[in-house]
Amino acid sequence: MNSFFQLFFAWGLLLVFILVLYIIDKVNVIYQSYAKPDMPQTYNDGLFGELTGKSLWDAMSGIPVPGVDAKFVGTLKPHYEPILRQHIEQVFMEGYKHGRAGTAGVPTNNRMIPTPRGSVESWLPMHHLASIYQAGVDFAAKKPEDELRIQQSLDQVAAMIYARTGLGLTEAYSATLLIHPDGDEDAHLPPPEDTPTANAELALPHTASAQDQVLQPDLSQLNAAPVTVANEQPAGTVAA
Repeated sequence: MNSFFQLFFAWGLLLVFILVLYIIDKVNVIYQSYAKPDMPQTYNDGLFGELTGKSLWDAMSGIPVPGVDAKFVGTLKPHYEPILRQHIEQVFMEGYKHGRAGTAGVPTNNRMIPTPRGSVESWLPMHHLASIYQAGVDFAAKKPEDELRIQQSLDQVAAMIYARTGLGLTEAYSATLLIHPDGDEDAHLPPPEDTPTANAELALPHTASAQDQVLQPDLSQLNAAPVTVANEQPAGTVAA
């Protein structure tokens, strides 16, 4: 009887131990289902639907996407412009930072763009991205002779992207991006040259001022003409 009680007690402890493990495992599963990792959200709640990455670019650039209505794409155009603008600005600034650090490389097509409702994956063609990235690298060199070329290249690429997506470009990107963020954009300018007036003052010898000429009148004419004296008669005589 005593041995039977011990065996029953041992089996009871084993069942309790198994039950505890089962409960712990269930609690972990429930906790993991609620405590999801903090990952950027994507637009999958009806705004962009399944359009993300390259499919989003294809739809915005007029390429038919299976299962996506063209009218629905048209309603997304105003919401897509801020995403496109951030993508272009981020690639340019990435090239600028890499150019300053001397670690220029190749940008990636995909980029996560933050939005007020989360984030969305944007995609741009590599030949456009390479031009934008290289404009940032070249602008970081701070060579005044290259600024016009950089401005034209950046604005032309941005205009092509906007034209391809059917969006209106109201302001050139060079107006906001071609500004050195560290505030030393004038560090590369040459020192000012000496003005001709300053050189003339250094080269002219010292001359008498107008005041000196007034204080020193010209007395050279006093001895220039002979002095004539009229014939004088002695006093008390009468002319014959």
